[in-house]
Amino acid sequence: MQRSFTLFLAALILMLSGCAAQPSPSERPYTEAQVKQFALEMLSRSSLSYEDYDKLRRALMNPAHRMSNSIKDIDAQQKQIGGRG
Repeated sequence: MQRSFTLFLAALILMLSGCAAQPSPSERPYTEAQVKQFALEMLSRSSLSYEDYDKLRRALMNPAHRMSNSIKDIDAQQKQIGGRG
């Protein structure tokens, strides 16, 4: 009886201490400069021909258009075309 009570008490303490643990801080999103630097590093490690390497490097250094994953940009586009937002 004493052993089962001790085991139950230990399990209860472990469960409660797990619930009381602080949550890990959320990761911050990467900046555009960090993404660009990572892409250039991965490109430099690739085994592409010089022409392909140069074409991709130029595209990374001077993008012709801006890509975004922001929901605010999508809402703005919908409002411009008269859609519901």
